[in-house]
Amino acid sequence: MMNFRQLRYFVALAETQHFGQAAARLHITQPPLSRQIAALEQDLGVRLFERHSRHVALTPAGDDFYRHALRLLADAERASQSARATEAGAIGELRLGFAMYAAFSLLPRLVRVFSAARPRITLSLEEILPRDMEQAVLEHRLDIGIGMPLGRPGRLDYRALAREPLCAVLPRSHPQADAPVVDVAGLADEDFITLPRSTAPALHEAVLECCAAHGFVPRIRLETHLQQTIVSLVAEGLGVALVPASLSRLRMDEIVFVAIDGSPLIEQGLYWRRDEADARVAAFIECAETLGPVDGACGSAPGAV
Repeated sequence: MMNFRQLRYFVALAETQHFGQAAARLHITQPPLSRQIAALEQDLGVRLFERHSRHVALTPAGDDFYRHALRLLADAERASQSARATEAGAIGELRLGFAMYAAFSLLPRLVRVFSAARPRITLSLEEILPRDMEQAVLEHRLDIGIGMPLGRPGRLDYRALAREPLCAVLPRSHPQADAPVVDVAGLADEDFITLPRSTAPALHEAVLECCAAHGFVPRIRLETHLQQTIVSLVAEGLGVALVPASLSRLRMDEIVFVAIDGSPLIEQGLYWRRDEADARVAAFIECAETLGPVDGACGSAPGAV
């Protein structure tokens, strides 16, 4: 059966038109070259060369086969290069899952830096609830998750990348809307809008911790899974909220974001499978660790860990 070695021998002979020169190019002796060409012609059932005393010439069938042989060899080389590049983490697809707040903080910068460093890797992005992050990565639906700590021992490896404070989201008509720093204790009688504990345990606990530090337990009127929905509900005058400071990049006429003095810090990082051997995952983690520090104040991205 025809093989790639025979194709390489055939192309060398077709281009030199001389058994001796083709053998020298291939760094072999002439007899094995002759045997392989004869075997190739027998397998194909056609005569590829006209033999003359001092040289050979392609037959019409040989000339046609030469064009196909070049394409086959080129395709084989590209396939080999692609496989090696994939193994080295230089090409392929990487599936990233991210919680919504990461879209306003870590995610854009991670994507920009990694895409510049590994332009041949396609990033597939999927927004996902924090509570579903672990299972999606464990089930290989995602390669990497970007979010807050799970708040319990998990089955994934985790690396912290950044921390940011909370800030208050207030209706523009609120008495503290124009304050440079919100008086959290002054929100004790307000209705709060939050994420359920089951959706994002770390963020839910941070909100409770912040309120407790100012002497009260928040009166939670509404719970919803998405931070952007929380902000929209505040815009409708249904309550106030404490959210990661990076969400202050959202711009809505009906609300303001106000800094909190001494806020607990919200951590974000990467999750991946503990037994992960994919070089692309390793490359993304390595690239993420090169992110420099950025301002973590209300109205900007989180500061690097």
